[in-house]
Amino acid sequence: MKVAICIPSYGDTKADFTISLARMLVRSLTAPGAPRLEIETFLATSSDLVANRTNLLQRAMAWQARYLLWLDADHIFPPDALLRLVARRLPVVGCNYPRRSEPTGPVASRIGPDGQYEHVWTTEAKAKAGEVEEVAVTGLGFCLMDMLIFPEVQAHLGAGWATWAPFDRKRVPGTNARMGEDASFFAELRAAGVKIHVDHALSWQIGHIGERVFTNADADAERAAFAARPA
Repeated sequence: MKVAICIPSYGDTKADFTISLARMLVRSLTAPGAPRLEIETFLATSSDLVANRTNLLQRAMAWQARYLLWLDADHIFPPDALLRLVARRLPVVGCNYPRRSEPTGPVASRIGPDGQYEHVWTTEAKAKAGEVEEVAVTGLGFCLMDMLIFPEVQAHLGAGWATWAPFDRKRVPGTNARMGEDASFFAELRAAGVKIHVDHALSWQIGHIGERVFTNADADAERAAFAARPA
């Protein structure tokens, strides 16, 4: 089973990320009873994140990967992270890691009853319960996609598949603001009927490297301050 690990980078990768990646590769390829994986790592380096992600997706498709694991070069994660997401057998399942800001908050959102986005919080209770939750958006910093979703997306787009630009930042409806490239991408997938999930147990073990390492324990503790920040 072929897995393309796709890493967009602006400058050097973080040292702790590199160590996490090395440990994950070893575990993924040697763990007793694990599925037999063939792993290729693709790196795109420039300041244009949209172009980087587009390039990486195209290279994963050309390599005929069964799975694509998006990794950002400023995260840490446990050695068994890839195997755990593969075992979920979901079309798209990722991690709800904390933002690299103070106060910090989650990257995942769902669409509430009023049609507006609302934050999805990863808590210790959700992590201990092993909860997997459907969301509208999460980050692409650690996210696994089953490449079998793309025939479904292609069928949805029809003739538009030839010029599909999945990471182009679309306008937020009713505003002049633009979505991030990840939110734009997930909006395209949802429109094609693809469901997005986050694994809260793994999310609890993800760190986002800034001036400090942000964890979901920080996000949960700083929830009130994050909600009260200026818009």
